[in-house]
Amino acid sequence: MPRFSLIVATMGRTTEMATLLASLEKQTCSDFELIVVDQNGDDRLVPVIGQSALGVKMVHLRCRKGASRARNMGMAQARGEIIAFPDDDCWYPPGLLSDVSEWFRGHTTYEILSVGSRDEDGHVSANGWFQDSCDFNLLNIYRTSACATFFIRNGGAAGTSRFDEAIGPGADSKNLGGEDTDFILSALSKGARGRYEAKWNIGHPRKDIRHAGISKDRAFIYGKGMGFVQRKHGLGWLWAAFIAYDYGRAAVFYALGKRAQAGLWLQHGRGLVDGFRAPINTDVMRG
Repeated sequence: MPRFSLIVATMGRTTEMATLLASLEKQTCSDFELIVVDQNGDDRLVPVIGQSALGVKMVHLRCRKGASRARNMGMAQARGEIIAFPDDDCWYPPGLLSDVSEWFRGHTTYEILSVGSRDEDGHVSANGWFQDSCDFNLLNIYRTSACATFFIRNGGAAGTSRFDEAIGPGADSKNLGGEDTDFILSALSKGARGRYEAKWNIGHPRKDIRHAGISKDRAFIYGKGMGFVQRKHGLGWLWAAFIAYDYGRAAVFYALGKRAQAGLWLQHGRGLVDGFRAPINTDVMRG
């Protein structure tokens, strides 16, 4: 049994995957398996994987489109004591897996660890609101649990949870965001305990609404996924707070003459409304 199972749901990226693989080659902890769940309709990843010098077990699976579907497929194959879901455009600093491994040994009552995220220039690219470490709760979960940043103990409430295949990139429902938060909320509802540690980071490009790093369409579908998750978990009070925040930010940016940024916040708010009103299909897998 390896210490880690790293599950990478990937589609459309090759250069970025090569960067991730190169970062894994430099890990001071090499006790892991890599499970690549390939959603491409061609063999573009075959040479990338074949050229890697990664000296660990690699499993190459095929899956139809859907990041949540792909991660669930990977989890069914995972043998590691700790499971992680690195994005296909992220990278790990050399000591990260060693640090995470030691953390889990010293924190036996926790099932989930989340870390920070910074881009190639060192700027915060996810989980940026909380500068100090904290336990997960409903007030901080949206700012501490991006999927590529969390690690879960295999088995127990977290390790036996699954991603909702109606949510996430590639989902048939077009609810393209929120699958990571939904997964964590489901695990917490089953009794799992999680913590965010600000002292460690993964590497990931900065692509978020706060820095105008996404399109209006993407802002909308991310908001839609978020609203869907909040309704699913009965978080109407939190949804109302997010609505007020989004429309408030839009008003401020319009007043400052920053119409592009205002438009992003407005679209995200509209997505929140649309997602919260969307029907929940109980026939689709729920985490």
